[in-house]
Amino acid sequence: MFPKLKLRRSIIFGCSSLLVLPALSSAQDAPTAKPEIEVLGERQTEAEARRDAHDYVRKTGIVRNDDPVARWNAPICPKVIGLHDDYGRIVEDRVRGLAQRVGVKAADAPCRTNIIISFVTDARATARRVASRNPVTFNEVPQHARDALINGDAPVRWWYSTALGSSDGVSVAPQISGPEALGAGSEQSGWLLGVPGVRGFRPSVVQTQIVRSLQSATVIVDINRAQGLPLDSVADYAATVALAEVQPGDPPTDSLLALFASGGSQAKLTDFDLSFLKGLYDIPASRAGWQQRRMLVARIIRDAGEAGRIIASP
Repeated sequence: MFPKLKLRRSIIFGCSSLLVLPALSSAQDAPTAKPEIEVLGERQTEAEARRDAHDYVRKTGIVRNDDPVARWNAPICPKVIGLHDDYGRIVEDRVRGLAQRVGVKAADAPCRTNIIISFVTDARATARRVASRNPVTFNEVPQHARDALINGDAPVRWWYSTALGSSDGVSVAPQISGPEALGAGSEQSGWLLGVPGVRGFRPSVVQTQIVRSLQSATVIVDINRAQGLPLDSVADYAATVALAEVQPGDPPTDSLLALFASGGSQAKLTDFDLSFLKGLYDIPASRAGWQQRRMLVARIIRDAGEAGRIIASP
């Protein structure tokens, strides 16, 4: 259990149901959809900034095996379950707000859900139930991370489905949706020997012609393990991992992704987070992962320089 933090917005999670009851100090202090950004005030040399940017991108796990990064290439449609409607809308609005800020289109409601954020009293039991009902749901989770997702004790756990296409045209097989991932629909279809079907329009498709698209993201928040943390922080955390194919593990230090690892002391999105997400949706989609990694690092460094956080060379 995390201690109650002295922040502008706090949340008390009820353990007797799937509802979360935020304790807001006043109507004027109600959460807003615009994400707050933690400004990193310490200035660095360019070498230090480059080192930290490399470390940040590496720890997100966004690039694996030099495959292109996955991102949303279609409008998102988030849905929040397990919360009172008023507070579910707060979380959804923050997801949409962050998406707009970093260049991700969001569909107008009503729409077909492709991001689902579920607040539950036992995330481990929920993940196990999903694995039991739909074993193929976790096909895209790396083997080394699958056991931790199902049997671990993380306060928040998540997974994605993706589709492969080519840079000049794509026909992809249907993928599992957010509601289906939680056992509300049929098993995943469109797979042949565990590989999603792709039809391109070139005689041959090489790695740099491949585009990876996020098709769905499912985020499970354990309300007991997140007790005492600000609702805004938890919502922004969920939004971040829903918008980028982040891998769980040792999170970057200067990031909201360290919310739980820091015991709540890192409770806001940082400049690094915003630069990373904006860069993710600015870089060319049809590039090898190592190229995209360099581009993301360069974007973080560029933004830091423009914000005056890098000491100018003499």
